[in-house]
Amino acid sequence: MQTLGKPRDHFWRVIKMAKACEVDLSTALDEGEIDAEFYADMIDGCRGCTQVEKCDRKLSRMPTLEEAPEYCVNRETFARLRSA
Repeated sequence: MQTLGKPRDHFWRVIKMAKACEVDLSTALDEGEIDAEFYADMIDGCRGCTQVEKCDRKLSRMPTLEEAPEYCVNRETFARLRSA
């Protein structure tokens, strides 16, 4: 069983991925597209990711992305929020 990553690290990773995907999570919260519980679930999902190093490398090389990587547990959420 995989150990979950540190919540703070994954909080920032989710924010970086959202920014790279041109998603504003604060606006999504303000407009009711997601709620605080869903946001926390996004972070918890990220904490269980097995591709953290790959993700960090991608985010450091690519400031913007057309979409989150296939392995990202929040990929569908970022896509939905981007199109909203």
